[in-house]
Amino acid sequence: MNNFVTRTASGLVFIVLLLAGLIAHPFGFALLMLAIIIIGMKEFYAMSPSGRFAALDAMGYIAGASTFGLFFSLNFWQIQPTFFLLLTLPALAIFIVELYSKSRQPSLDIANVMLGILYVALPFSLMNLLVLRSGNYDYRLLLSFFIFLWTNDVGAYCFGVLFGRHKLFERISPKKSWEGFFGGLIATLAAALVLSSIWGESYGAALPAWLIFAAVVSITCTFGDLVESMFKRSAGLKDSGTIMPGHGGVLDRFDGALTAFPCALTYIEISGYFG
Repeated sequence: MNNFVTRTASGLVFIVLLLAGLIAHPFGFALLMLAIIIIGMKEFYAMSPSGRFAALDAMGYIAGASTFGLFFSLNFWQIQPTFFLLLTLPALAIFIVELYSKSRQPSLDIANVMLGILYVALPFSLMNLLVLRSGNYDYRLLLSFFIFLWTNDVGAYCFGVLFGRHKLFERISPKKSWEGFFGGLIATLAAALVLSSIWGESYGAALPAWLIFAAVVSITCTFGDLVESMFKRSAGLKDSGTIMPGHGGVLDRFDGALTAFPCALTYIEISGYFG
């Protein structure tokens, strides 16, 4: 019972902070995402083989934050895309710093730091492309994405507990079931029905477009969950962190988003259904 109360309270605080960051102001969104990126990268580096030069991880944080900052600046202040060449500086610094680490596995150290940028920082940086278009801030599609994630998690959990019999990927996540997977998909499609009726007209997107959006999120976020479970299993960890009592770390809450968002963004941009 106490664990349920802890999880519920922690989850509500998380949702309130996320909504406040999204809705309040573009700078609120930016600060929230930067905090998530740094904490998420810290958790990821803690799961990878230890013994790295501390300065190497620091350069990873700088590169990750710079990636987000440049995407934000590109879309909010309309800077020239050539400014992305500045990312070569922290990337090069990662290699130079490793020269001074005296590590016996420099390739592995550099690969882990680079993977943290690609796995954690890049997906959150891409969110700028959805909320900032021609300098105009609109959080609704990104909020819809997160609502799809949440409803998928709730649907998968409820259906898995009630009907789960057939294992989805037992080697990586023994508790996940096919029944939970389809329950999450059904719940997400139901959420798409609601959001389509609320925001569909303002984007000129018909119901089928919203249903495909929801399906893309539901299917690909499941892989994101499994990928993070793979990393945690290899590190012998149950949770990626402890920042959220009852839930674990930032990566435990956003694992699905790391794979689902790039796919959802690709669908939205290529389809053109959402303006």
